[in-house]
Amino acid sequence: MEKMKRRKFCQSVGLLGAAMVISPVTLRRPAYAGTDTSPIVTVRSGRLAGTRGSNGTRVWRGIPYAQPPVGELRGRAPRASVSWTETRSATTFGSEAVQQGLGPIPAPVSGSEDCLYINVWAPEQPSEKARPVLVWIHGGGFVFGAGSEPIYDGEDYAARGDLVFVSFNYRLNGFGFLATSHQEGAANLGLLDQIAALRWVKDNIAAFGGDPANVTVMGESAGAMSIGCLLGAPMARGLFARAIIQSGGARPVFSQTDARKVTELALAKAGLQPDDDAKLMALPVEELKRIFKLMGDESNSAFLGGEPFRPAIDGYVLPIHPLQNLAPVPTLIGHCENEGLTFAAVKNLLEGLPKRVRSLAGDARWQALTAAYAASARPQRDPMMDLFSDCFTGIPSLRLADGLAAVDAPVWSYRFDYQKASPIGAAHATDIAFTFGKAQGAPLPVEWTPEAQALSQHMRDSFIAFVRTGDPQTRDLPIWPRHDAKSLAYLRFDAAPEISADYIGAARRQAWRDVPIEAV
Repeated sequence: MEKMKRRKFCQSVGLLGAAMVISPVTLRRPAYAGTDTSPIVTVRSGRLAGTRGSNGTRVWRGIPYAQPPVGELRGRAPRASVSWTETRSATTFGSEAVQQGLGPIPAPVSGSEDCLYINVWAPEQPSEKARPVLVWIHGGGFVFGAGSEPIYDGEDYAARGDLVFVSFNYRLNGFGFLATSHQEGAANLGLLDQIAALRWVKDNIAAFGGDPANVTVMGESAGAMSIGCLLGAPMARGLFARAIIQSGGARPVFSQTDARKVTELALAKAGLQPDDDAKLMALPVEELKRIFKLMGDESNSAFLGGEPFRPAIDGYVLPIHPLQNLAPVPTLIGHCENEGLTFAAVKNLLEGLPKRVRSLAGDARWQALTAAYAASARPQRDPMMDLFSDCFTGIPSLRLADGLAAVDAPVWSYRFDYQKASPIGAAHATDIAFTFGKAQGAPLPVEWTPEAQALSQHMRDSFIAFVRTGDPQTRDLPIWPRHDAKSLAYLRFDAAPEISADYIGAARRQAWRDVPIEAV
């Protein structure tokens, strides 16, 4: 009951958004005790028994894609899952990662370090040709969330799109993003988990009827930001063929120096010396949760920028800033029309992010930004909220689209403009209900009218078309040109979708021109 209350409250505020060592160990797992009609597949680790959905689909939940990162494996890169000898039941989701509160969202009580589990939905009917694969990476500000959230159910995509849908969990907060000296890549364990999950898909998805050469990654908020980073991560090359980025970009990313300072802050909160990494990682999980919460509570500084846990340039997973190392992957990039309104109650992010941008951009550039936003303010709009929104997703989306187009990747840009998506309009995370085709479980309340359902259908059909063909165009949408840094055309997903241009505005884009990529 407590877990249900926590999830409902989290949803009402809005979602934010490795080299694997093969283990020779074989474990004897409890035998499957289901029925003979349960769908059975065999993956590299052993046999799995799933269940059947209500829409002509099959589903396998809670499959371990890596060993539990507990004990000696805490703070280390994911290791390949051990095998099992008897058919393993895959009918219930695995544990969520250790969760953390965010602003007014209370510290959740759920979650476990043993969280590296993956879920698969596939059509019931066999196909002569391997099906496209869509892998969802959940959001939650890098501190909360799970692939098992009810809104992320993959049955609709599997049935409607005739594809294989995958979701998974990855390590969060300081368990997933803390630059300890345990080993290379420790600053990006959450990204290494995502890479491990994608490797698992490449190695095993054919058993579910999926095509390992036709994998699209899709994510929202922190999930989309993760994909922006994976596009610049050499380890992720070849693990996905396409990407759908919703309210993301290649941000937020700490420098290597700042990432280490964050770890030193955690050590100080624990009463440890600056080089006592081993002692920090040996603390009980509840003590680490307390320390990470303290860091989150004090994150409205220019240093932490309201986001104390994030990927980092580490010379290993991210050798340089992702925008400087992009793979030419066909990508669909979008964000919501007024992202910032969702964060009106999340004071640390609302205050901290602009402070950090100002500190990295310099006072002169920041003054130019605020002046440009004030001069071009629209009626009944707060120009500073517009500036926050563009710091958070608008400019990161544009810079990623421009960067991908510059390396000859096909890119399409869109914006979610449907003002009836929530009581506060088209704000951050309000597009999730439309992405998954259901109002139940949506982060913010939405009236699921025929108009809303039609818009959701347009979006899902477009995403499915992109997954299947590499082009988001459908017959029900206006002709959607590719992103071009000069024309800046994008599709407005609204009650009547239409093509528009330049969602930032010329004066505002000019003010952003010399702001360094590290700032956003």
